[in-house]
Amino acid sequence: MTITVDAKRCIGCGMCAAAVPGIFAVEGGVSVVKGQPEGAQERRAFDAANGCPVNAIRITR
Repeated sequence: MTITVDAKRCIGCGMCAAAVPGIFAVEGGVSVVKGQPEGAQERRAFDAANGCPVNAIRITR
């Protein structure tokens, strides 16, 4: 699983960083990926991607 954030679409709301702080962080007004999920974090990362209000998070397997 690979997660990316489209910085051009991201509005920096921080929802993903709040949901999975080990994976996402807000830096410079946009979310960035700090690491790739493992185990139980994968489900939370999917939830964060699905909850992104501007669909800036992409997950590929």
